[in-house]
Amino acid sequence: MKFELSYFDYLKQSNFPYNVPSAIPTKNGGLFATVQGHYYWLYKFLEGRVVESLNQPHLARLAQMMARYHALIVRSNLHNGKPASDPYGRTTALNEIGEYRAEILRKNNIGRQERTFLDESVRLTEILRGFDARPRSDFGLYPIHSDLISENLIWNQGKLAGIIDFEHVSQTNNPVVKDIAVVMQYCCRDSTVRHQLDLGSAGRFLRSYRESRRLSAEEVALIPDLITAGFIGDFVFAFWMLRNDPIRAKQSEEEGYGLTLGSRAAQWSHTNKERVAALF
Repeated sequence: MKFELSYFDYLKQSNFPYNVPSAIPTKNGGLFATVQGHYYWLYKFLEGRVVESLNQPHLARLAQMMARYHALIVRSNLHNGKPASDPYGRTTALNEIGEYRAEILRKNNIGRQERTFLDESVRLTEILRGFDARPRSDFGLYPIHSDLISENLIWNQGKLAGIIDFEHVSQTNNPVVKDIAVVMQYCCRDSTVRHQLDLGSAGRFLRSYRESRRLSAEEVALIPDLITAGFIGDFVFAFWMLRNDPIRAKQSEEEGYGLTLGSRAAQWSHTNKERVAALF
């Protein structure tokens, strides 16, 4: 938590022109409050609203923000003390898939959703294992946001005004292109065929980013597999919600982010990897 606040201080001192959380001091002048052994902090309210579906002008402004943000983080000396992360989340996803499969296969009666998980996870496991596993030393790893989705962006009068939910910066280190993959995964979806990317929208977003900041060939080559891995993560999380938070799982399904769609999206992006790569 202290690292997260130092992260915000760095952005503010670097004249980052977007609002980020700013801690409100407690009565004794500290920044954290302790309640039943847990630490909390509050930040000032950021004026604006969330735009659920980003149009092209929104995406262009988001790309400009990300290019500036990444430039600041790359030249910073921010270190969260955590080891390099697996940008695909492969180990975690494979372990969770294995645990769920073992649990399901021990049952006498397997439900419809469990059967779907068993069938689809075989295909997704094969995709995950096929990603390039060689060590990568040709790009840097940084404490990036990793979750620049529409609900974490604050808009005011049509302009991007602020960013929230930086919890990942103190937990992981990833290539900056993971932020790009996340935006494409969540904000550049086809409005009619939900498991596909809108390649035209994704291409325009990328061009807007690259107008402000260059990407190396090695970084670019990583993006298609990062998108696929993100959808596989969605698939695993969807099954977790079915088990642990069925109300939220139902809402997610209605919004187009359910178990089957996560698998279809991952398989589509993997099959169309070369089409996605052609955007760059």
